[in-house]
Order: sequence, then C-alpha cells, then structure tokens
Amino acid sequence: MTRIYARPLSPRFLTSPSPIERNKMLNRITIPRWFDRHLHIRDSEMMKTVLPCTLKQRATGAIIMPNLADPISSIEKAKAYRERITVVYQAHAEGTPGYYSRFEPCMTCYLTDSTSPDEVVRGFQEGVWRAVKLYMANQKGQGGTTGSAHGVKDLLGRYPVFEAMEKHKIPLLGHFEAVEEDVDEFDREIVSVDRDLKPILKSFPGLPVVFEHLTDGRAADFVAGYGCCDEHATLFATVTAHHLMINRNAMFWGGMNAGHYCKPVPKRESHRQRVRKYVTGGHRRFGAGTDSAPHDEQMKSRCYGCAAGIFTAPTAVEMYTTAFDEDNALEHLGAFLSENFLGTYGMRVSSEQMTIERTPLKVPVKVGAVQVFKGGTELPWKLVG
Repeated sequence: MTRIYARPLSPRFLTSPSPIERNKMLNRITIPRWFDRHLHIRDSEMMKTVLPCTLKQRATGAIIMPNLADPISSIEKAKAYRERITVVYQAHAEGTPGYYSRFEPCMTCYLTDSTSPDEVVRGFQEGVWRAVKLYMANQKGQGGTTGSAHGVKDLLGRYPVFEAMEKHKIPLLGHFEAVEEDVDEFDREIVSVDRDLKPILKSFPGLPVVFEHLTDGRAADFVAGYGCCDEHATLFATVTAHHLMINRNAMFWGGMNAGHYCKPVPKRESHRQRVRKYVTGGHRRFGAGTDSAPHDEQMKSRCYGCAAGIFTAPTAVEMYTTAFDEDNALEHLGAFLSENFLGTYGMRVSSEQMTIERTPLKVPVKVGAVQVFKGGTELPWKLVG
C-alpha cells in the first residue's frame, strides 16, 4: 500500500486542488520496500564497496547480473557467487540498522552458445538462479557491453534452451542491442527488437521476457502494446533512473563526458520523453531496474576504451522519486519501484515499508573510487528511516 502525506492546505486550496497542485503539496510518501530488477555488484573489493549502497536503499533484493570476468554460466559458479555475496552482506548486517535485513540476491545464469537446456532447468528448479541473462556477441567475439564477449553468437541455436524455459516459465532477461559494427549506435535497440525479440516472442509466446534497461521510445511502444492485456502479459521492461533523467546530449556537455556513458547509450530527447511517459504514467509493464554499474575512476575516465556504466546505487530511490515528482505522478511511484511484475522473478510485494521525504539530499561525489551519477548535486527527496 502506498501512503501519501500532504502539507496543510492553504486557503486558496480549500476548494479542490488540481492533480498538479496536489502533487506539489506532497512532502512524504510511504510505499512497500522496493526490488531492484537489474543490478551489478561486481566481485571482491568492488562488491564490498558498492553492495552496502543498495542495502541502505532498503531494497528487499536484486536481480544480480552475471557478467563477471569469469561469467556466471553454470550452477557451480552461481552458487559460489551467491556465497561470496552472502559473506559480504552478513559482514555489513551485523550490528547495523534494520535496513540490512532480509535482502535476497537473486542470481541469474549467463547464457552462452554452449549452455544446455538441462543445466538451465536444473539450476532454476534447485533455486540456484531466478532467470537467464541474454547478452549477444558478434562473430568476432565483440559484445555490446561490459563482460558480454562470451555472449550468444548463434541466437537460433539457443532456441532449444528457450523452449525449455518456456515450458518451466523461466524468465529471459535480454540485453536487446544489435552488436554488428554497421548498425548505428542509436538504433541498436530497435534493430534488435525487429530482428531478435519479435522472432523469440513469436516462437515462444509463453516465455516470460524482460527487456532490460530500455531506452528507445519505439521499443517502449512495442513493449506497452504487445499482447492483449497486462493481466496475461509475458513481455516487460526495466528502466534505469539515469535514462529517465538524461538524454544523449549529456555525454557531450563540456567535451566527452565519460560519467554519462553507458550501454545502451542514452537516446535523443524524444525517446527519453516517450519512455518516461510510460514509466511515470503508471504503465504496469515497466519496473525499476537500476543497471547501477560501478567502475573505478581509472577505468571510467581513460581516453580510449572508457568503461560503459553509470553508478546510481547510492541514491537510486531518490532519483526515481524525483522523476515521478517532476511529472506530477507520485501516485505511480510505489507500483514502479515495489510491485510491477515481481512475480516474474518469484518475488512478492514486501509487507515492510519505506518512506521518502521531501528533504534536500546531497549526492555523494564518490563511493570509494567509484564516481556517483550526479555526484555533488542536490536532490529534493530523501529516503529516511
């Protein structure tokens, strides 16, 4: 349940304030604890640095991305990775406030050209992973994002895996970007929709599919319009806070801005507005997935081969809230963060709550050696308690 608190009405509002006026009066929102549907926490020392940020943001859990240097592509690797996460989580949970309690790291299987249907099904049935992650790579072994070089080169060859996944309702989490060098950088998503996603949906209509970190307005139209109704939907999309807040111009202000470079890259303003309209308008097929992707400053700022990824974990909830507030749509925030299609991942809406207040929050510039998105600026909302 979402609870919204307002300031006392001034005399001019004693009649009936408009929705926009009512939104501007809100100063506190209470919603169920949220769930991050797409998160990178890396490994080793980097994990120790960044995982506490998500814990402090009151997340009940997160879909953990498997694109490490050694991809999480087997049951054994996924079990070992989850154990390493648990060790870090428990180390921070001891003697700390309650926001560290009950965090569920939901593992994913990195799909390769050699992954067998039996491995995928067994890992799912044994509770090792919740979903399968699809990265694609071209014939040269070049992927579209960090750690994707081991991705699928022969998508048709993976259809037996998709068939088994459809039978057992195992979600496919897709990084749908065409990886061929001759595809325009700003059209990679829509090319992949037509060439890759549509044939998968046609061949496996019962397969749950999540379009990860969607940025293209044309792709958003497709997700929103696919199928008959939300009640029986099998296609969903996650959207990041940073893609709601910036367009492609942000990568070039003041010269090349590495801090705003991620994959998929931000698109033109018209695409940002179309995606944001579905998100803040309350469309139930869209949900929060931060794609918070930390890199140390040296990797992020180098002139050639700059790492793709934006680190939003320290203030993700506040950034999402700001976007909904700007669109006078705070009544839809709780569903987007805490409810939409959680059952796809085997999660339930939390019975615990969290509160966001209209209080200025200074975004940290760095966490460890990792630059924070919008670091040094101020947000108008703050997660409390």
